[in-house]
Amino acid sequence: MKKLRGSLAAKFTAVVLLCLLALVFAGSVLGAAALGELGVYSGGYESARQNLLDTLCREHASLAAERILDWGEDPETVFVHENFRFRLYDPEGTLLFSNYDGNGYLAHVKQSYSRYETPEGGAVPEETPVMPRPTAAPEVTPTPTPTGRSSRDDEANIVFDQWDGEIVWEVEESQQELKTWSIDGYIPETLVVQDQISHDMRLFDRGYGFRYGVFAAALLSLLLGVLLFAFLCAAAGHRDESETVTPNFVDRIPFDLLTILVISGLGLTLNGLFEGVSLRGAGIILGALLFLLSGLILLLWCLSLATRVKLGGLLKGCLLYRLLAWSRKGLRRGGRALVRLLRKLPLIRKWALIIAAVWAGEFLIMSLFGVYPEEFFLWLLEHLLLTALAFYGILSFRRLRLGAKEIAAGNEAYEVDTRYLIGELADHANDLNHIRDGLNAAVAERMKSERFRTELITNVSHDIKTPLTSIVNYVDLLEKEEPESEKVREYVQVLSRQSGRLKKLIDDLIEASKASTGNLPVVKEPCELGVLLDQTAGEYGERLSAAGLELVLSRPEEPVTILADGRHMWRIFDNLMGNALKYAQPGTRVYLSLARQAGKAQVTFRNISRSQLNVSGEELMERFVRGDSARSTEGSGLGLSIARSLTQLQGGQMDLTVDGDLFKVTLSFDSF
Repeated sequence: MKKLRGSLAAKFTAVVLLCLLALVFAGSVLGAAALGELGVYSGGYESARQNLLDTLCREHASLAAERILDWGEDPETVFVHENFRFRLYDPEGTLLFSNYDGNGYLAHVKQSYSRYETPEGGAVPEETPVMPRPTAAPEVTPTPTPTGRSSRDDEANIVFDQWDGEIVWEVEESQQELKTWSIDGYIPETLVVQDQISHDMRLFDRGYGFRYGVFAAALLSLLLGVLLFAFLCAAAGHRDESETVTPNFVDRIPFDLLTILVISGLGLTLNGLFEGVSLRGAGIILGALLFLLSGLILLLWCLSLATRVKLGGLLKGCLLYRLLAWSRKGLRRGGRALVRLLRKLPLIRKWALIIAAVWAGEFLIMSLFGVYPEEFFLWLLEHLLLTALAFYGILSFRRLRLGAKEIAAGNEAYEVDTRYLIGELADHANDLNHIRDGLNAAVAERMKSERFRTELITNVSHDIKTPLTSIVNYVDLLEKEEPESEKVREYVQVLSRQSGRLKKLIDDLIEASKASTGNLPVVKEPCELGVLLDQTAGEYGERLSAAGLELVLSRPEEPVTILADGRHMWRIFDNLMGNALKYAQPGTRVYLSLARQAGKAQVTFRNISRSQLNVSGEELMERFVRGDSARSTEGSGLGLSIARSLTQLQGGQMDLTVDGDLFKVTLSFDSF
């Protein structure tokens, strides 16, 4: 199947067979329809044969009357060498011509032929409209004189319309008279001439013998045609034995454009098929060719559709889709450009441009449809008033906006000018001025509360530190006494450990309070971070190894220098490394790295947390928040908060990221 699908010869053979089957199907359907119209399937052979003879006789009689009465042809030359005879009678019933010898006949019809004539005898075609007489004098031309009529009957006026040059009949309605001619047509008993009548009778005899076979031929050709069509659709786009679908030059044409071309081609071929083709003689061959051409055009479209469906993107391949996409992109870009332009313009110019555009649009509409001067004056007066009100509102809004910007920027002395502001605008300006007063009061209250809290923490910490120092000293004395009781020595160790922890907590609390309020002195000096990292690694290397952690240090060869206070920087590093020592998962690595990026010196601490971290990085940097939710390890929860405060105090930035169990802290400082 793959070989056939990619074989050009197989596809060509399938197309040829499909064309033959289409001809067989069309011929079978037309033949069955023609036989059914003659009554073959309902009345039998004799009845159908007589119907065909009557139809042929009627057609020849009508054509004979038309050729003689309308075209002026000599009756002696009409159907002279064919199996048809006729008699022609005038409106009074007088026999004008006859070539029938009175012998037997196979079919006989009597036809009437009516037309309008003037009293003088001039004939007016029944369907010709009566045109009005032009002002110029018409040119009169006599009608042709048909054979068998007197010259007096040919005096009907034929005039040339001097407007368009067409011939019209100019006869008043009251002067028209309908006259009826009659003709008797006969088909002789013996068909001695080979003409259309004898040809149709032979064709009928052959078709009658195949009257039921046409249905089998139609059904079989239809089924085989559907199979061949399915094969061609499956093979569309395939070359050789490849599974890849490859479009040809037709498939590269935009699908909607191809559809329009196909519809146009089908329209031309079908128009020629239905209007310019007869079912006799050479007309059958021409009709078959036009039918095949229509089918091939439609087949080409279907195969291209099948290829496009396999490739995907049927709609995207349409020219209309591309135009709409291009238009949408263009409109989007134009809209964005217009928005950017309007944003860059000052407020007054922006609204002036919008108002001018509205004026121009309305003026253009009025110019197209037209208005009275009074309406234009009222429109102009109305828009002048509305424009003045709009500019007043714009200027007032600009004043309020500038005032809000100044207040938002922290300009406490700025006051919005309320002159020329009325109504809600004036109230809004007063509210902005009052916001400034409210903000000042709120800031003062907050500063007062912050100072009170800091003083409270500091004072209470000092008050706690004094008795705590005594406790620590007495515990130290007890340890030197070396009591004999094992329990007493155990209690003394607990007191020593817990008092030291409490002292550390108090110290951290005081330092955190001072760092957050900026009360710590900062002496910035050039500080080489690489050296500081080496010192940190030396200080904590053994302690980390004892805890089952491996320290990995990475830093550049060139020095990275910042302006910072060395004491505070060491406290930051000490807090972060102590945090890793207490909370890192044993058996993992602690990474300490230094890098320079975009003029910034970045120090990064990374480790895997021992406990599951269920809080965000921002929450971990708050006071008294610990990563160990069970609080089973030592620590006050102030280490990260102190580190962030000290970093900010020196103009740096501290970012903490938690990704699963990965704990990462990044310190950023300006380097030089």
